[in-house]
Formats: sequence, C-alpha cells, structure tokens
Amino acid sequence: MPTSKRAWLYVVRNKKRTTLLFLLLVVLMAISQLGLALHAASGEAVKNLRSSIGGYITIQTAVDSEQNTDEVLLQQLSTLDNVSKYNGVDPYYMYTEGLELIPGSYRGTGMVGEFVPKFVACTDSSLHERFVGASFLLAEGRHITEDDLHKAMVSQELAQRNGLSLGDTIHASVVEGVAGWQPEQYGTEVGFEIVGIYQIARNEPSDPTTPESELQENMIFTDISTAKELYALKFPDRPAESFVYSLGIFLFLDDPALMEQTATDLQAQPYADWDNYVISQNDTRYQSAAAPIQKAETLSLVLLLVILVLSIGILALILLMWTRERMTEVGILISLGISQKAITRQIILENYIIGLPAFAVSLLVSLALSGTIGKLIGGMLQDIQLASYISPMHAAFVLIGAAIVISIAVLLASISIMQKKPKDILTDLSS
Repeated sequence: MPTSKRAWLYVVRNKKRTTLLFLLLVVLMAISQLGLALHAASGEAVKNLRSSIGGYITIQTAVDSEQNTDEVLLQQLSTLDNVSKYNGVDPYYMYTEGLELIPGSYRGTGMVGEFVPKFVACTDSSLHERFVGASFLLAEGRHITEDDLHKAMVSQELAQRNGLSLGDTIHASVVEGVAGWQPEQYGTEVGFEIVGIYQIARNEPSDPTTPESELQENMIFTDISTAKELYALKFPDRPAESFVYSLGIFLFLDDPALMEQTATDLQAQPYADWDNYVISQNDTRYQSAAAPIQKAETLSLVLLLVILVLSIGILALILLMWTRERMTEVGILISLGISQKAITRQIILENYIIGLPAFAVSLLVSLALSGTIGKLIGGMLQDIQLASYISPMHAAFVLIGAAIVISIAVLLASISIMQKKPKDILTDLSS
C-alpha cells in the first residue's frame, strides 16, 4: 500500500487524535498570523510616525555670542540630510491703535504698552513650537507660510474681543516708546490681513505684572517677509542675508529616530563656530507616541519566537507520545518490509494532511479576530486595519514555517524508532 494511502487511512480512522491535532494547529497558526500582522503593523506605524511627528533641532545664539542665527545660516542648515522642513522665528513690537488687547499690567494707563502686542514672524507658523507642542491649535483659516506678505494669525480671544474674522485687517505702526525702533522709523505703518485664528489649548499662568505684549492671547503670528521688510527699514545699509532669526532656527527631521546622528552631522559642518550656539533636541512627542507602538512591535516579535519554541515543544511531546503508542503498528509495517524512513515519512504526511485544512481555518480565524486584537491594543494601532497586514507573503511564511515545525517535531519524536534496529523492534513486540 502506498505511503500516502496509509497516511490518509490513519488520519480518517483516528478521529480523536486528528481533531486534537487539528485544533492545536489552528490555534498555533492563527496566533502566528496575528503576531506577524501585528509586527508588520507596528513597524509601519512607527515608520509613519517618524515622518509625521514634529521632532526638531533648535539652533539659538549662545549668551554673549557675536555670531547670529541669520539668513545665511538658515539656508545652509536647510540643505542637511534628514532635514525636511525648517522654521526661522523673529519677534518684533508695533503699536496697534484701535485694537483692544487682553488686559495686562498696562491696563487703563493710556501708555503705549497698553496697545503693543508681540508680533511673531515665522517662516511657517504651523512649525512654531506652540503649534508643534499642541498648546496652540488652528481653529479657523490657515497657517502663515513663507510666501505670505502682510498676513496675520490671531487668537480666538483677541478676535472675539475686537469682533475680528478672517479677511479683516489689523493696522500696526511705529510710535515713540515702542521697543526696538529709532525716531527715524516713527510713522511706519503696516496692514495685516487675518488669514488664521488659533485656539489656546493649554493656558499658561500670568499675573498682574505681565505686560500685554507677553500674554499668549495677544500673540500675533505674521509672515517672515514682513519682518524682513521692516528689518530693511531699520537697517538700510545691511544686506538681506544678515536678517537675524533672534528666537532661533528650527530644523524638522524626516526621521526623528535619527536626531542624535543629525545633530552630530550638523556640528561637523563648517558653517559656523558651533561653540557660539546652543543646539537642543526635541523629540518628546515622538518618543511618547512611539513608545507604546515600539512596545507592541517588540512584544509581537517575542510572541512569534515563543510560539515557535512552544510549537516545536508541544508537537514533539504529543507526537512522541503518539509514536510510542504506535510501536505495534511500526513493528507490523517493518515486518512487511517497509523501512523506518518510509514510516517516518508517513507520519510527517499524516500531519501535513491535517495541517493544510488547519492552515485554511487559521487564516479565517485570524481575519475574524484582527479587529478585536486592534481594539485591545488601542492607541495608534486601534485605527489600523490589522487584517490588511495578513498578507499572502505572511500566510506563505506561516504555512512553510508550520511544515518545517511539523517535520522537526516528527523527526524528534521518531528518534526512538530510528535508533532501534528492525529486529530489536520486532523482539520488543514478541516479548
């Protein structure tokens, strides 16, 4: 009788053993499928997180340094590897007649400070640390961009207090008593069109001694082009390249995980004497968001390894017990002239016959449970369609892996047979 027929007859006739092995293989292969899918989903989530979350390096001038974070330095730094975006920030102050600010220490005095907010010029306001850190959120309109001119973004509180909306204009001017200006600039006027309104998500403490210009509700974001225009009025003899980003230059990275390496590469560049700068790294949001996903990725990998070890151990133990119980059958087959190797192949084939339908069922079970697993994990993985990561490649990997595990388990279980000579087996049966 052919080996395949003997294997099939054994599977059909031993229903209890077949059912037990079938269920065991379904569970092990389903867990393997889900583990592989979770590992792939976690890796993809971390990859997406690296490109979407705002890890950045800040370059600021050190105290008493004669070097500046100027336009020349910004353009050089923007060409570094792993730098995807950049933001230069520079504040200035102007008088806003007719604009009622949120009251501060100048309230009711009639002094200039009662009508002077802080204007914060940005290359890109969405990359300002207030927005990156989510203490400010865009509520209406859009952010300030590098291509804007005479545009502004104000807080909801300031807009509501003055009845302002998108498209309205804020008028600012230079008058005596405003910091940072010389008499020859008095009378300079700028009109800012409101293109965005932001919401303050996290309030910061203030006290009666805080001036209007330092209250976060009175912060007005403007485009960098206007700041450069005003800089040219202040210093007509200086070239545009000398424009200084006095609050620093912020470099946003393609991959925050490479922040340390990028900072090292930056300081190896000959652009400046880096001892005159303070270079700081900020990847807090990335680390806090990535930590649970990386944990899931690690756990899924450990899960797969544990499953592999347990699979071999459990199958080997079960098959060892079953093989020893089949010693009479083995002795009869040997007496019929069937070799020990052929008998081992038969046992392997029996398990393959059970394993193939078990694999198909495990695939269905994995797909059915994928949504539940995603919800149990929660966090950023909760919204990921885990079923989409149960790919044909992973299915093939599990199938091939199961075949290898079964073969190893059967070979381990068959050692007791292979080590014995045929006559010893027959002697044991006759005794």
